[in-house]
Amino acid sequence: MILAFTQLIQASPSPDTTKTKFDRAIHGRPFDLDEMLGTPVKSALPNLVNGVPRWVLEDEIRGDAVYYGIGKSTKSIDEADNDARLRFSQFVEVSVKSIATQQIEENKDRLVENYSYESLVSTNMKLRSVKISERYMTSDSIYHSLIKYGKSEYHKLVTDEIKISLETDIRKQELAHQATEALHADSLRHKLTMDSLALGRKQAVIDSLDHILKMEESRIRQEQERIDLIKSRFAAFLKLKPRFLMIDVPSASTPRTWIHSSGRWDPNTGHMRQVKLGTSLWLFTAEAGIWGVESLANQADLSIKLEVLPPSGDIYPVQLALGYIKYVTATEGGYFDLRKPGDYGSLSPLQTAEWRDSPIQGTSFFAVGTVGVPTINSHINIYLDNRMVSLGSIWYPFPRNMGDAISIINQIDYIKDESYQNRFGDPLQWQIGLRLIAISDRFATMVSYEDHEAWMLNFEFQY
Repeated sequence: MILAFTQLIQASPSPDTTKTKFDRAIHGRPFDLDEMLGTPVKSALPNLVNGVPRWVLEDEIRGDAVYYGIGKSTKSIDEADNDARLRFSQFVEVSVKSIATQQIEENKDRLVENYSYESLVSTNMKLRSVKISERYMTSDSIYHSLIKYGKSEYHKLVTDEIKISLETDIRKQELAHQATEALHADSLRHKLTMDSLALGRKQAVIDSLDHILKMEESRIRQEQERIDLIKSRFAAFLKLKPRFLMIDVPSASTPRTWIHSSGRWDPNTGHMRQVKLGTSLWLFTAEAGIWGVESLANQADLSIKLEVLPPSGDIYPVQLALGYIKYVTATEGGYFDLRKPGDYGSLSPLQTAEWRDSPIQGTSFFAVGTVGVPTINSHINIYLDNRMVSLGSIWYPFPRNMGDAISIINQIDYIKDESYQNRFGDPLQWQIGLRLIAISDRFATMVSYEDHEAWMLNFEFQY
């Protein structure tokens, strides 16, 4: 045929080159070699448009010969990959089920009557062995990922796996049928029948265990996919570490600097409420705090804390710390002015005795735990010692864009020790604050409503 076609071309008259336009009356209908040979005409669209892959610009793959999934992310390439896998899985889901149904229909004569698509041991082939085909990052820092497979290649992969599963199930049915037939065999073959039945039972146990293992593998894979999806979705929050201080109780976290200090000031009255100084080394934190009323110091505490469980857990990070605290309430003779730091180390013997011999003092072990809850962008904190129980939360409204630069703290205290209740004698106390971190691990400020009566301005420094 090719030889005849060649002769036909050679025998064709030469076109008149003096004409500038195609003349159908002279030359007849123009032919296309690809059309005559039955070769499909391929699209001439370029793969790149101004250096950018066409699939990135159009968010699709043109043509009916491929399955594809295109993922995008503004945060990471891993998130774009996960998005591409999810979209690819949705794309092929109907086709996979259609292939499985067709194979069951073709083998229905060899299967039991109630055998269905759900009876297959393992048909979830949507993402098995699937790999990322291409990746690209646009100039606006958006990550793009592409998964692309030819339909025929993917259909063959899925079909082969389904056929193997069907053949396995058919074989199991045949063994079960043989075992049943063996029970009705002649008495002369009774021993052989019993041996075959025992072998069939052992095989059934092996098959059952194999099925259980496959189901467990599938469950573990699905759980891991769920975890990966949550980690990808809440990646910004999971990078945050809770601050070491709530409103006025510690969290389980350890400061990332050697020295930290803070002070509380009432802007309405100009009085100091508290001064605190602390130091941290590895997982240990030691702090000394002085509290006052109208700038006159009347309470003090000294504590040491060990973070026994650093953040643990992929989705819900948990921290735990244990510590020891000594606290004292002085009588009026021991008061000194919080606004005069020079007086802290030069108390008179009488003032020193008031603090040392105060009848209102004690010691206590304490425990504090913190857990991150990514679905609400919050860290939940609980603190417990002999004086009080405190439950609080730190909520980050903008974790993706601002991290922990802005946070809102809620704290509810149940205070058993009357010496540490507010002046109204409330055992149950709610406090709220807005923290702004100006310089990470250096300076932060917080506006908080405390003791059911006063707004405080808290300054926190780290060195």
